[in-house]
Amino acid sequence: MQDRIPDILLAEDNPADVFLVKEAIRTYALSVNLHVVRDGEAAIRVIEAIEHGEREVYPGVILLDLNLPRRTGLEVLARLRESIQCGGIPVAIISSSRQPAELASEAGVHADRFFTKPSDYDRFMELGGIIRDLLHSPVCAMA
Repeated sequence: MQDRIPDILLAEDNPADVFLVKEAIRTYALSVNLHVVRDGEAAIRVIEAIEHGEREVYPGVILLDLNLPRRTGLEVLARLRESIQCGGIPVAIISSSRQPAELASEAGVHADRFFTKPSDYDRFMELGGIIRDLLHSPVCAMA
């Protein structure tokens, strides 16, 4: 039996940041299927499609920008954590905010990792290590 390539959902509206996430994945030689949605409403639609059995494949990891159009990343995270099917998916918040952990805590939602977007390319590539770690977390391995 061949191992399935893990799926990652990236909710990010900035094309430059999408490019950098792809570069971080490439830098760490991660074999993944990356699915990009450009706003919070689209991310919520993915969660709801999984809940209603309209998607057979669901992400092993979600990368979530906080400043999304239509619905914020915190709204997406809150909806995700309410989901029976998706609530345990590991989430990394990727934000330009200097205190994404505090923002999530104040909103009463849980993320597994937090990554503040640096202005330095090499530091941004460190996101690949976070993705790798989340893909190997016990919750993701059970998905």
